[in-house]
Amino acid sequence: MIDYLPRREVLEALAHEYHHLQNEHKRASLESRVRRRIEERLLDVRERFDRLLDESVPDPTLREAWREHLHNRVPVPHGPPGIRPLVFRGSSEAGSTVEVREGKGEDDYTVEIDGSLVERIAAEKDFSAGPSSHFRLDGHEFEETFGASSEAIGALAEFLANEEASPPWEYAAELLQDGLIDTHAALTPRGRRALSRLQ
Repeated sequence: MIDYLPRREVLEALAHEYHHLQNEHKRASLESRVRRRIEERLLDVRERFDRLLDESVPDPTLREAWREHLHNRVPVPHGPPGIRPLVFRGSSEAGSTVEVREGKGEDDYTVEIDGSLVERIAAEKDFSAGPSSHFRLDGHEFEETFGASSEAIGALAEFLANEEASPPWEYAAELLQDGLIDTHAALTPRGRRALSRLQ
């Protein structure tokens, strides 16, 4: 279970988008419609960043470090704490819930059943490719479930279908928490599996 929202991950995603938009802004011709649209998006991302920062980071020194990261591209601050990305969540016929999360190593995953750590596995290939929506452990089979709302998944699908659209920031925490996007607002393998259910 996640006991806090992915505030750090949303701040990183917003900062990444802001830096990307700054690069586009520099390349856009002066007085162009494209440049004005980019300026509007920059303002929107900065306002969302500032609002989240003020709401979720009480330490003024840490808030200032995040602002330095946004405006001057200094390294990402160490707080607030990040989440361990979710790569699979599912339930069994008996009603148990499994969560597989990235561990500390590159190919290290933790498996928790009903909130208790039961195993560490090396299974990056199992979760990074293919449309598998089942996980088997010790003779038990878990079918994948998703916690993100249909509105959030729909907004993600709309964003991916439109190259000019901004990421669905209003759903970013929900999508990150459910493991559907990464901190660059890019679709994860779990996100691909969630979207495949819409088709």
